[in-house]
Amino acid sequence: MTILLQRINLKNRLMPFLFALVLAGCTNLFGNSFTNMLKNDANASSEYYINQIQRTQNLEDQQTYKLLAARVLVRENKIPQAQAMLSELKNLNEEQLLDKSIVEAHIAAVKGNNQNADKRLKVINLALLSPSQKARYYEVVARVAKNRNQIINAVKARIQIDALLTDTKRKQENNDRTWALLRSANRGLINGTPANGNAALAGWLALAKTYNDNLNHPAQLSQALQNWKAMYPSHSASYLFPTELQGLFNFQQTQIEQVALLLPLSGDAQLIGSTIKRGFDDAKGDSAIQVKVFDTLSTPVENIIEQAKLEGITTIVGPLLKQNVDQLTNRADLLQGLNVLTLNSTANSRAIGQLCYYGLAPEDEAESAANRIWNEGIHNPLVIVPQNDLGQRTASAFNTRWQKLSGTDANVKFYNRADDISFALQAGINENIKGLYIVATNTQLSELKTVIDNTNAKLKLYASSRSNSSNNGPEYRLLMNGLEFSDIPFFKDVDSAQYKKVAGFTNGDYSLMRLYAMGADAWLLINQFNELRQVPGFNINGLTGKLSAGPNCNIERDMTWYQYQNASVVVLSN
Repeated sequence: MTILLQRINLKNRLMPFLFALVLAGCTNLFGNSFTNMLKNDANASSEYYINQIQRTQNLEDQQTYKLLAARVLVRENKIPQAQAMLSELKNLNEEQLLDKSIVEAHIAAVKGNNQNADKRLKVINLALLSPSQKARYYEVVARVAKNRNQIINAVKARIQIDALLTDTKRKQENNDRTWALLRSANRGLINGTPANGNAALAGWLALAKTYNDNLNHPAQLSQALQNWKAMYPSHSASYLFPTELQGLFNFQQTQIEQVALLLPLSGDAQLIGSTIKRGFDDAKGDSAIQVKVFDTLSTPVENIIEQAKLEGITTIVGPLLKQNVDQLTNRADLLQGLNVLTLNSTANSRAIGQLCYYGLAPEDEAESAANRIWNEGIHNPLVIVPQNDLGQRTASAFNTRWQKLSGTDANVKFYNRADDISFALQAGINENIKGLYIVATNTQLSELKTVIDNTNAKLKLYASSRSNSSNNGPEYRLLMNGLEFSDIPFFKDVDSAQYKKVAGFTNGDYSLMRLYAMGADAWLLINQFNELRQVPGFNINGLTGKLSAGPNCNIERDMTWYQYQNASVVVLSN
């Protein structure tokens, strides 16, 4: 009994001590087990880890939480915040220093500082890394390879990552990224790369080849993918198939009998609507598909949809005016059973089944400009746009794309008057910019070019189609020498019979010619509606650009780039 009482006494005396250890996080009872959490995945949000920093008294634990927060901030593409978090770290132990080096390498890779990332990776001892840390190490390797457009090396790194992951969600995400890399590669690279005994790589290359060989025949693609799965049953992508390919197993080819074309064909918008209709009709040619035209200015859009459904029409092209697009998208119930291609998009546009948005949106040009500027090696451009809806949409789209490319925000300045442009430019030159993208009229661009020439600033100049007018004569083209601008590919061949015909009835008005081209492309798009929606990477070479379906089925246009050379306009890209 005495011994039993002594044990109870000891237990009672130990309980407060043990309870205090629990409250302190038990970090020092058997070594700092919390720091070992760096070897695992960080599954919470950056906000969670930042909050934990404030709640933790132990300095070593605070440092660990800061490392976890920085890691997640990079994943959330919040690079400046991640760098600020790392700058607060000091007196780290060896485990923390090791993990910090991976985060720093990742930041360098995201920012495109490939040499810096390589340098940091080389000093990391792989033998000291946990499987989770190794996966992050190879994530950096993959990012650097992608930055250098070394697609196969990036794929090989992702294969390494796959072998280290145990979480199904992360393995699926990794497979999706691996597939995205392969889909971005040209066919010559896919066909010419040997697997050299790497079974995983052989499977990926075979999948990419299967996709490429059948992309223009979507009806055959589904069966071809099934055949691939049968040939590679143990491949990671066989049981965790790339997400964007999964819908292909239920693909149905587009079949149309009747189309309802909704356009403004009266009042002030009559010229716009009739020009689009002419492009649509010319593209249709002698097709047997019946087209019924509705004037959205004489009849409410909702009534038109009801009438079309009563007549058995299930394919809709239009409307064009933004208020009508909003009315339509607010009545998703009305669209049940219909395939709809609107001819505009708005800030309220959202994902709706069987509906796609198409139009001559400024976002397309902004994204195309971001891609081109980045690919030409200019990583600190200045973007100058008007302080209006056009400028806001352009700036937002450019910045979103720029963040994906560089991991940082774009340097954007707005202007209200022509005089503001020069001030914005001077401020940019002081920031050591190497390139300038401007959305301006041809008159404003002339003034700006003169300012640039007078300052002897060595800037690569890019502009949107807003400055490209049929009124730009030889003198203007000579002044703009070297400037690149984007516009629709319809303007590539000014000697073609189609171009001359359209220029004739529009009096060479580029704005109307673009609308005509839009109408023609609307016919192409609606006739391959299912292919666009269901086949990732499927695209159409249209008059307004290389057309493909983006997020929310917004039809994206890869623009053509032109350059002024010796008072002439030269095509730089298709």
